Parts: sequence; structure tokens; C-alpha cells
Amino acid sequence: MNIKTVVDGMYGENSYIVFDEKGNCALIDPAAADVIRTVSDAGLRPVCILLTHGHFDHISEVDACAKSFDVPVYIHGDDAELLRDAFKNASAPLLGDYTLVSTTPCSVFDGAKITVGDLVFDVLHTPGHTQGCVCYFCENAVFTGDTLFANGYGRTDLYGGDYGKLVDSIHSLLPRLSGKTIYPGHGVSRKF
Repeated sequence: MNIKTVVDGMYGENSYIVFDEKGNCALIDPAAADVIRTVSDAGLRPVCILLTHGHFDHISEVDACAKSFDVPVYIHGDDAELLRDAFKNASAPLLGDYTLVSTTPCSVFDGAKITVGDLVFDVLHTPGHTQGCVCYFCENAVFTGDTLFANGYGRTDLYGGDYGKLVDSIHSLLPRLSGKTIYPGHGVSRKF
């Protein structure tokens, strides 16, 4: 498994391109404007877009990527509404802008497996930052979105946030991280 990280935006969000030795890849939280160019320059073949949650700073390039590569978009059903509501995805209140996704997403759920070439992504539902936050486990990597950072965790004061649920999710997540590296939605990765 290979991972390219593209950082962009005023919030320093991480977009991940995760690919196998044959060049099949998943785009995780494509928000960076350079994702399409990075994929094309590397000669990779996107298979899907995986969203950890529906906040604006993680979805801004979803439509462009889905259209450019003709791939499905996956998000937990509890966060699907955020893709089409600028107030729920926080782009209206925080930016005074409307970041929306028109691509119809496919739903993922706790325990789902998504195959991308030789890679398998296992889904763990981790509500709290939003109701539909998920983490994607693949080999020794865990893409945690805004559930867990290298030295902290996501905020819970936006639509769907729930501090108690986030604490429960982190307690469920931490025992599964031994020997793995987390790749968060913001900031640096960290090996546990």
C-alpha cells in the first residue's frame, strides 16, 4: 500500500490518495485542488471516493473528482444530508459560502468492506464529530478524518456533534490502533 497526502485550504485539511502496486486507488476526503493533477501525474486509476464525514473542508473537490474519474462516492448514511446542506456541513456559517456535493453517494456502514484493487478498507463508525463519522482501516493505516488527530480529537460544536458519543468512539477506536499509523483529517500522521 502506498499513500500520497495532499494538503490544501485554510484549514490545512489532508486529502489522501491510497493505492496498490497496480495503481488502483481510493481518494479519501478529496478537498485539495491538486488531487486530480496528483492522481493524473502519477498515472493512478481511481476506483472510489471515501469520505470520513460530510464537513465542507473535506468534500470541496468531491464533485470534480467524481466527474473526472467517473467513480462512486461513499459516505455513512448519517452524514449524507451534509453533502447537500451548507448549514449542516458548516460552509454557510463558517465561510459564508455554499459548499455542496451534487453527486449521489453510496452508503457505508459499520463493518463494511470496500475493495480497491488489492486493498481492502474496513469501515468503523465513529460518531461524535458528526453523526456519520467513520474511520477506514487498511493494512496498518487508519484514516481517522476528524475523529482523532495525532494529538487531539475533532470539535463537537457543529451540527450533529456530540461530545459523549465522540468519547465513546475514541474509547472504541484506541484499542484497535496498536501498531497502526493514523492519518487524520488535519495535521500529521502518528504511529500508535
